[in-house]
Amino acid sequence: MKSIKLIKKLVEQELKEIDGGIMDPNMVPFVPHREPAADTADDPKEVSAVDRLYMIALKAREATEELVVALDEPIYDAAYEAAFKATGALRDALNALEGVGADPAVKDRVVAPPPGEQPGGSMPWSSNTGIQYLPMTYSGDTV
Repeated sequence: MKSIKLIKKLVEQELKEIDGGIMDPNMVPFVPHREPAADTADDPKEVSAVDRLYMIALKAREATEELVVALDEPIYDAAYEAAFKATGALRDALNALEGVGADPAVKDRVVAPPPGEQPGGSMPWSSNTGIQYLPMTYSGDTV
């Protein structure tokens, strides 16, 4: 019991010695200053020139889709066909802009990615629907 009191007394002495110690209510404990890690996740992304071009092409694509819906009458067949081809051309333009660095938001990505980036197309036995199928193999049954 004597040794516990002695240790307690020595610890309290050490705590009080340096500049009033941490037991002193006026003493601010020493906390080393360390710069926080850079957190840029919440910073707003700067819109690049390619992103602005993507937004223009996106508006044009949406406008041509509205035009296709409006021209859905038999008397407008030639105009309907031209507008439908325009939507395909704008789809290719949007994919090309993504290829050169456009980074659209998820809600602004309205066209399918190029065939090489679509899921399920990398294996010879897979389909482009994203579902993997295994090839037919010999099972060894001799019935």
